[in-house]
Amino acid sequence: MKTPQQLSTPLIWGLALLSASPALSTDMYLPAMPGIAADLNTTTPMVQLTLSAFMAGMAIGQLIIGPISDQLGRKGLLVGGAAAALIASVLCAVAPSISVLILARVLQGLGGGACVVIARAIVPDLARGKKAAQAFALLMIIQGVAPVLAPLFGGVLVEYVGWRGIFWALALINVVQLGVVVFGIRESQPVEERSAAGLRGMLANYAFVLGNRQFLAYTLTLAFAFGALFSYISASPFVIQTQMGLSVGMFSIIFGVNACGLILGGMLNRRLLQRVHAHIVMRTVLLSLVVLGAFLLVEVLFIQWTPLFLLLLFLLMSHIPMIMANATALGTEVVRERAGSGSAILGFTQFSMAAVVSPLVGLGSDKALTMALMMTLCACCALGFAYLAGRKGLPTMA
Repeated sequence: MKTPQQLSTPLIWGLALLSASPALSTDMYLPAMPGIAADLNTTTPMVQLTLSAFMAGMAIGQLIIGPISDQLGRKGLLVGGAAAALIASVLCAVAPSISVLILARVLQGLGGGACVVIARAIVPDLARGKKAAQAFALLMIIQGVAPVLAPLFGGVLVEYVGWRGIFWALALINVVQLGVVVFGIRESQPVEERSAAGLRGMLANYAFVLGNRQFLAYTLTLAFAFGALFSYISASPFVIQTQMGLSVGMFSIIFGVNACGLILGGMLNRRLLQRVHAHIVMRTVLLSLVVLGAFLLVEVLFIQWTPLFLLLLFLLMSHIPMIMANATALGTEVVRERAGSGSAILGFTQFSMAAVVSPLVGLGSDKALTMALMMTLCACCALGFAYLAGRKGLPTMA
């Protein structure tokens, strides 16, 4: 009999690589979008649809694969998801038309969604309480590297190998992901802990997690924290380049520095979790996030001094991983019997929030003000749901 797999640092690195699929599959090819439109003789909106297709695949993949993994186990579905992502990347690289590229991106999203949802479910399979929270914190630190490197890597690649070369590079990354799954990850869910198979079993899994009000509160805390992050991601190019008049190069530097803030926040979170309960850390950080959001509004309305604005953005970004990691750990902890289904709901809600926030941030002529308002509103909502989650009692984090 094989020794049960431990949630070791190398395993967490492997899970982080799988969880980085969204950032790698979106940020890397963004600089190549104009080239795709020209090469495939299509319009900009059609090329932008490739991004929407990937996000749709991600959301659907998580909703379907999450509960199925509670029924059939993690390993086989994880292998299938990584293989599907690899096949999709190759199809994207050789796509003869925009319609084929869009369909391939849907498949790429489905495969990436399977990797993300199962990687997140494996953590509560192998660890509980404080150890699981620290694992999610480390996941956030490692994942924070992807948004820093992906656009820079993609920008360099597109100059030398074009947009098809970027998808070949993604295929190479998918090969590494598949290798990690096949050789580095064992089945984490014992047969005796699996739920009933079939559609009825899937619906029962969702009924179980959605019937847990504390889980829903943590899910919405995570979603609104992600909404604050996506408000920044969606609006920052227009705010920093158009309103502030800074160059594309300066925007890339600022974006990279703020992404480093995400990493630093994750590192601080791991330290804090050694002494403080994850819920208390999250609630305290959310209070600070609301205060910083209020300061950002004051700066945008009355001060309008660029260095202060950028400093506040950095501080805001450094708070996000401490909220997201702990909300994920706490949410999966309270429904750990159905971790795959819980992970699916967490991921689907996250991406749905991103889809809602993006167009809202685009409203109005003053994008800095809209961004500050949306970030502050999301922070307030996240704090409110964190308070509701705490009223049910704090999950055991031994």
